[in-house]
Amino acid sequence: MPSAGIPTTTPKAQLLKRVTDSLRAGTLELPSLPDIAIDIRIAITKTDLEIDTLVKLIQQDPGLSAYLLKISHSVHYSRGNPVRDLAAAIRRLGLNAARDLTASYALKTLFLIHDPTIKQYLREIWRRSVHTAALAHVMARHCSFDPDRALLAGLLQDIGALPLLANIKSFPQIKDDPTAVPELIKHYTGKVSGLILHTWHFDEELILVGLNRENWMRDTHAKPDLADLILVARYHTFLAERRHGKLPRLTQLPAFNKLGLKELGPEQGLAFLAEAKQEINELQNSLL
Repeated sequence: MPSAGIPTTTPKAQLLKRVTDSLRAGTLELPSLPDIAIDIRIAITKTDLEIDTLVKLIQQDPGLSAYLLKISHSVHYSRGNPVRDLAAAIRRLGLNAARDLTASYALKTLFLIHDPTIKQYLREIWRRSVHTAALAHVMARHCSFDPDRALLAGLLQDIGALPLLANIKSFPQIKDDPTAVPELIKHYTGKVSGLILHTWHFDEELILVGLNRENWMRDTHAKPDLADLILVARYHTFLAERRHGKLPRLTQLPAFNKLGLKELGPEQGLAFLAEAKQEINELQNSLL
């Protein structure tokens, strides 16, 4: 874990140390993906998996079944012909997409904590993650990325906020300060997201997404990666909110330039996001 660069006696540093030490020791109660999401990820790794077997597994969760059917009819997947059953929906989506979409659907439940101290913060974080994920899903096709993996990455980037918020009750100096909690989330969520995704055995590409969620000037590779895509999507989420504070100019972002959008111009380059408003709204409505 990189040093936060602040005295370890501050409440924020103490909270971060508690969370990271517990994560490393395996004693922190991590948010857990529902069993159905884990079972599906495992099943899809089997080379002899049959669609009917996967269908029976997914049908254990009616909400997930309805979600995958709905996505299969979305603008991105639909060819004008409605699917007649879940098996047809999975064939249309493909196994890898079904896996990532299942994880995306399952993540929503992790943010449904009813503690009034943190409920509003979690609701806001999930709303922002969903908006970023929906933008990333649309952008991915224009930048040669897998749209469903981009959707999952957008939803995973803020997962580190969960244990941070779950522990603020022990630090009243933070909990009772209206500016301290947003600062805590802004500066430490990325580090904790990276640790959680590592603990969940997600691959390095998704871990880097979490670690670099607001690292606007990140420039480590000649070729763009998934973290670059999510950065630009998150940037546009903040632009839509109009209350993030000072952001660098879009054309200053190495990620924006590497994605090949600069040549279209900063305004015109992402005009397709406005054109894809229906698809973005569909994705948001299915996850909120």
